[in-house]
Amino acid sequence: MKLLRSWLQDWIDLTDIDDTDLSTALESLGFEIEDYKLIKPDYKNIIVGKVVEIYPHPNADKVRVTKVDVGNKVYEIVCGAWNFEEGAIVPVALPNSYIKDSFKIDKRDIRGVESNGMICSASELNLWDEHDGILILDESFKIGSDLSKTYNSTDSYWEVGVTPNRGDCMSYLGIARELSTYLNKKLKKIEHPLNPKLKPVLKVNSGKSKLCSSYQSIEIENISIKDSSFLIKYRLSNIGVRIINNVVDYTNYVLHDIGQPLHAFDRDKLYGTISVRKAKEGEKLKTLDEQIRTLDNEDLIITDNNEPIALAGVMGGFDTEVTNATRNLLIESAYFDKVSIMKTSRKLNLISDASVRFERGIDRNIQAYGLKRFTNLYELDENIQYSEISDSSKQTESENFITFDTSLIESILGQVIDNKFITSTLKSLSIESEIKKDTIKFKQPSWRYDLERPIDLIEEIAKHYGFNNFKSTLPIGNNLNQVGNYWNVRKYFIDKLSLEKFNETQSLSFTQKEYNEFFDPDKEGVKVLNPIDQTQEYLRTNLYYSLIKTYKFNYEQNNFSGKYFEINNIYNNSTNKNYKKIPKQDYTLGFLVPDNNSKINPMQYIASFLRKILPGVSFEQLSKPGFHQNNSYVIMVDNKLVGHTGQLSYLLKEELDLSENLFLSQIYLEELNFEGLNTSNYKPLSHYPFIKFDLSFKVNRDLNANDLIQEVENLLQNNENSIKVFDDYAFEKTRNLGIRIVTRSYEKTYNEKENTEILNMIVDKLTSKFNITLNEKGE
Repeated sequence: MKLLRSWLQDWIDLTDIDDTDLSTALESLGFEIEDYKLIKPDYKNIIVGKVVEIYPHPNADKVRVTKVDVGNKVYEIVCGAWNFEEGAIVPVALPNSYIKDSFKIDKRDIRGVESNGMICSASELNLWDEHDGILILDESFKIGSDLSKTYNSTDSYWEVGVTPNRGDCMSYLGIARELSTYLNKKLKKIEHPLNPKLKPVLKVNSGKSKLCSSYQSIEIENISIKDSSFLIKYRLSNIGVRIINNVVDYTNYVLHDIGQPLHAFDRDKLYGTISVRKAKEGEKLKTLDEQIRTLDNEDLIITDNNEPIALAGVMGGFDTEVTNATRNLLIESAYFDKVSIMKTSRKLNLISDASVRFERGIDRNIQAYGLKRFTNLYELDENIQYSEISDSSKQTESENFITFDTSLIESILGQVIDNKFITSTLKSLSIESEIKKDTIKFKQPSWRYDLERPIDLIEEIAKHYGFNNFKSTLPIGNNLNQVGNYWNVRKYFIDKLSLEKFNETQSLSFTQKEYNEFFDPDKEGVKVLNPIDQTQEYLRTNLYYSLIKTYKFNYEQNNFSGKYFEINNIYNNSTNKNYKKIPKQDYTLGFLVPDNNSKINPMQYIASFLRKILPGVSFEQLSKPGFHQNNSYVIMVDNKLVGHTGQLSYLLKEELDLSENLFLSQIYLEELNFEGLNTSNYKPLSHYPFIKFDLSFKVNRDLNANDLIQEVENLLQNNENSIKVFDDYAFEKTRNLGIRIVTRSYEKTYNEKENTEILNMIVDKLTSKFNITLNEKGE
């Protein structure tokens, strides 16, 4: 919802409330502020003038010469616009004035005629987007006055989030109603009595369907289609509504002002009784966007002599639209079922400001007021004649009272709230209630569909009491600040991966069957009942493809594409151990390392990293679909399978059009316990000097280097060690593997003989156990 301070001021006195306090009030009432800005004139020294004479330019056909009175002097100005005549009131930029973007206006010679400035359009003053001609002002603008002083040119703008259950706050009236209670201000009444002088020509009927409980209309004759007033255009444009003409602008204004959607028909294109019914299967209607819509029996339509003329609450029909030739109007104001409007607008992808308000629920009793507001606005701009309001409303069931004990308020809020405050708050919010010592009885107003239970009213009371006014108390219990294993494990891995400069991602769980089968052909995927499209028909069975997709997207956009991780659920149709009626869900960590993102072999990097963060981790080679046959491992912790890691297969790399080798890992977090992860396993530092060996071996191409490292660790288990792979290079048939061993004793300094003995022990053990050969110098 987009708000202007000056527009809110129509409903509630804000003269003593600054923008900061108003922002605080909005947030306290549950309206998240998504944007805030000050609106100031994007021009300077623009004067209101009157065109007193127009004559042809002696040397140009496409421009005219005008004389403009600005109060104290008449200036000659050359103008290229043709949408005005003598007597027009216009904004004038004299020499040394500025239009939008700080563009300075000076005297100019235009084909032999000196022009003393320019006559401005609305777009040149950055008021609204209108390029067809200059801005014509009405007679209320005083000649010679500074344009910025003639209206609220300095204003404040907020864009606030309104939750789906608060359809009543999709209008200035709704927001003002909330603010008036919170700020203890009186809500103004904006209504002028109508003076109808005509009898309705057409009959209206809300139809037999329960989907329309009220259908009302008013007829207006001998109107002219023209621009709406300056105030209407200025306000609508500043909240992002496109300016069209007076009829459309006034319906849009009422929509945002009080939340009642209206629709205007050209009355001369209507011939019979206007009614509401469900569409017939296959019935067609040409809508305002000139599209022919094929309807079904779930769609609600407006009919003229039973022929469709509009989609109720969604879009009008092309054959009855208002045009520049329209002289007589029928204005519709109705209450339509919100679920019906939602289904039609979503199905046809016709989502508008009106349909959104119907979907969220409008006031059931505001239809006549909407017609009055429209007519009052029109009367300010033009002398019009109009009919009485035609009303066809069904009797609806009144809402029942809801009763609960007052003690429930304290038990929920932990705060005693005085009955006098509750009484005054509910009265201010127009919530019918009866409050006794021990009980509260209330009935929801016609605009508050969210007040269905006692807890809803308690939330309303707390909100207006002010959450900042609640007493600060310490929590009670034995498990203070304990968030549980789920969050502890999640935070543990986020911290560890972030320190390693991994980028966290979050992606949707929807995918297509093919991507699941890349890695899990044996798992039955969970099919979505109402997928967004064919590429999102299933829930993912792994995080691998989501990570690849993220990597590839950033790579192709020339963004930095490095290491990524995601913690999320994966799904399959096997049995859920906790809930039999839902698919199995595994809480999982997945991460991706590209080939170019590690100084050492990425597989060695991953193994080293997992050893640091998973106490007791080990790896066993096991081939898996989608992975390199010789570079795929299951991850074990204390002999329990907790995940998988490996290199993406060359075949899949080519199919996915990837330029880099990718290394992927997945860990099932529900198999891990935070207490076990948080164990600090360390060795003390030795006081003695270390010795260092760089050993290079000829090994088989499929040898797991981690096995060699683990064997050396076992041989030197009583020492402080650092053992790493420093070289791993594969030829066509052979492979060179270099291991750097740094070790030192906790008891003594090794002499040269002991150094040699340790070296020979390591070489003999590795060569015999793994059938590898030590490279001699130069190899």
